[in-house]
Amino acid sequence: MIKTYKSIRGTYDFNPDEASLFNKIAEKGRHVLAVYGYEEIILPVLEEEGVFIRSVGETTDIVEKQIFRIAKRTEADSDIVLRPEGTAQVVRFFLEHALHKQSDFHKFSYIGPMFRGERPQKGRLRQFHHIGAEAIGSDSIFLDAEMISMSLKILDEIGIAERKLHINTLGCQADKEKFMSLLKKDLSERRSELCDDCKRRLEKNPLRILDCKEEHCKKIAASFCQTETSGKGYLCDDCKNKFQELLKLLESLNIAYIHNPCLVRGLDYYTNTVFEIKSESLGSQDAIGAGGRYNNLIKNLGGPEIPACGFALGVERIILALNKKEEPPKPDVFMAVIGENLREESFRLLQSLRDAGVHCDMDYCAKSLKGQLRYAEKKGIKLVILLADEEYKQGLVILKDMETSEQEKVKKEDIIDTVRGAIADGEGIA
Repeated sequence: MIKTYKSIRGTYDFNPDEASLFNKIAEKGRHVLAVYGYEEIILPVLEEEGVFIRSVGETTDIVEKQIFRIAKRTEADSDIVLRPEGTAQVVRFFLEHALHKQSDFHKFSYIGPMFRGERPQKGRLRQFHHIGAEAIGSDSIFLDAEMISMSLKILDEIGIAERKLHINTLGCQADKEKFMSLLKKDLSERRSELCDDCKRRLEKNPLRILDCKEEHCKKIAASFCQTETSGKGYLCDDCKNKFQELLKLLESLNIAYIHNPCLVRGLDYYTNTVFEIKSESLGSQDAIGAGGRYNNLIKNLGGPEIPACGFALGVERIILALNKKEEPPKPDVFMAVIGENLREESFRLLQSLRDAGVHCDMDYCAKSLKGQLRYAEKKGIKLVILLADEEYKQGLVILKDMETSEQEKVKKEDIIDTVRGAIADGEGIA
């Protein structure tokens, strides 16, 4: 018995409708990113594992549970992984090409697949796609506000109206360490109530406890945030003032937000501003996008001390939130023939129409004329060019409007202009 194959669990086949929607989402994302001055880069899906261990953090879920490792072919091979996220990779690109020596400020965007090697679930695939942006070289709150407004603008253009912006600040590195010390001290007294993962995190990286998906741990973390962080006592004056200025700036832009003191994001490189955009329609995996500032990441990866911030939106989660289908583009014109002797002529005319930019197609299955017209009708194609012996000998082809059933004879040399005119005015045959 011959084995039948299915897609790998946690991956997704985009059918033509979904592929069309995917491309429209990417197109709108690219448009907004270009308006904001972000230049697109395309980076490989393969990276050295160390790029993510040194940036994302050894005790994060990404490194501990999610990284897709590629088997070594030889002992000389580096540890190669499929990229789990884009920010660290963009920083690697930035440093490898010494871009800080070319200019003191850069804006990059990217669209592409990311990978996670954990148990898949709805909204959490093993291969997924991000629309992302990174700005490197400024510590200005205006850049933080730009990242937030730009990510929301992309969602506006796509049609995601139901979403909520959650925002918080971790403060600078010193503030963040103070916060972790408070967290460790408080939760050590409740260690027995934590899950096994969080007991280990308490010793190695207590901040990650605030990311735990276990309900009981989430309640303990929420209790800590409400009592210990309401006044942001761990923040230095500079970080506290900057955060308040950012919130006022968002208010001046009429951007609604929820200050979520438990929001830390699941990556160790974040400092200062962190944010998530959530959609209730997604269920438990409700983050449709997220980002923040990472002022120490470039230095941690061997570069100079350069501030930066960025965000990423999940394309598959956007599609889930939209909960709609998009019809793929259909041809404007269909070529039909009566008899096989004109099929070659039909194909040449088809190519001429395509060279002129007309979206058109023909029958490749030797259907009867009735079958060809039925196929065009089923596909919703409005115009049919029909080649018939008698008319073609006179240098004419027949142009048929499938909606009105009206048809006219057109000189072969005029058919391209006639078709383009009919498509342009949207009224079919005059």
